[in-house]
Amino acid sequence: MKYAFPLIRHLDDIDRHRDAGLMHEAFKRGERHNGTIVYDYAYMDNQVFPPIGATQFAALARELRGLTFDAKNGALLSRPYQKFFNAGEREETLAANLPLADRHLVLEKLDGSMIHAFAAPDGALAFATRWGVSDIARQALAWYETQDGDGAGRAALRDLVAAGLTPIFEWTSPENIVVVRHSAPALTLTGLRERESGVHVAYAQLADHARRLRVPLVRAFDSIADWESFSARAFAETEGEGYVVRFDDGHMLKVKNTLYARVHKFKAHLAQPKDAAEIIVSGALDDMLPHLSAAERSKIEAYRDCLRARLSATASRLADTIARAREEITTQDPRERQKLFWTGYAAPLGATLSGSAVDVWLERRDAFAAIDLLVLKNTSANARFQQIVAALDLPELAFGFDGDQ
Repeated sequence: MKYAFPLIRHLDDIDRHRDAGLMHEAFKRGERHNGTIVYDYAYMDNQVFPPIGATQFAALARELRGLTFDAKNGALLSRPYQKFFNAGEREETLAANLPLADRHLVLEKLDGSMIHAFAAPDGALAFATRWGVSDIARQALAWYETQDGDGAGRAALRDLVAAGLTPIFEWTSPENIVVVRHSAPALTLTGLRERESGVHVAYAQLADHARRLRVPLVRAFDSIADWESFSARAFAETEGEGYVVRFDDGHMLKVKNTLYARVHKFKAHLAQPKDAAEIIVSGALDDMLPHLSAAERSKIEAYRDCLRARLSATASRLADTIARAREEITTQDPRERQKLFWTGYAAPLGATLSGSAVDVWLERRDAFAAIDLLVLKNTSANARFQQIVAALDLPELAFGFDGDQ
């Protein structure tokens, strides 16, 4: 699970891999209204993040979860955490492969939204979540500004950014509930990362930074003496989200609680085809994979890959239709363009896909996001989901508990 973090200085360091066709289609390059370009991934399967060394892009791929650049000059603006995985989720995070003899700490895993801070192209201090400056990020920044009355914390934050670092926080709030309910808002420093090298500032140095930033520091616990007893205790806990094992070199893995009711509810959802599709398309599957048996995991992963392949094929067909329409419709009259598009391109796709085609044509979202949304909008009832299955020729999952098979 350990490797050298790749050096990143400029947008070209990522774009050239995209232009060469080395980047998985799950990765999205988004241009934001604040003059930034953000790289993130839209979904997960076994090919999105290949093992380190499997491809020349493997290490860089793990950086594409909020990586932010200046749209005009391509300068790297922010580098939040690299992608890291749950214990037991992949071969590299199986117990036998964990380098627990290396120096490490166990950190509390807060249940909120990751926030990274940077200087926007216009010089303003910006907070962002993985996909850029979002409503949640604005909420966190507004709260921080009210707490930092004289601006000393923000001045310290700007100093860190100017020094080439990306400050990373967790934003928890009663209005931002993921699973755990929080009684009061809090912005907690969880890390500092050198932008270009990706090197993480040691935890021992973070307390002074947190004090200057006027925020709490994420809690740390002793290193793990025995993995079996630690993981058993962590999985059995009923409060909080779990832990992050952070090695001194910045590599990490997650250990999340296994609440019986949560796992049972999750498996019950998998027994319903519409719910299984929703879990996969929404991205909720990854955190639960380590808690499934080998047989259950094999079945759900095979279904996930098959479903994703079918949705990707449909999205590609939709994107090709839109591209052809943009090339062939030459009139500049907006009403005439819309009429020609509907009659010649959207309507022939059929009732199921025509609305998604319009969304992509009007640039409300890209083809892959439009198809995902189409599926999610039709998972509320079995009858509606079966219509989507038939229209898009989607696979269905027949899932049962290990003990029931």
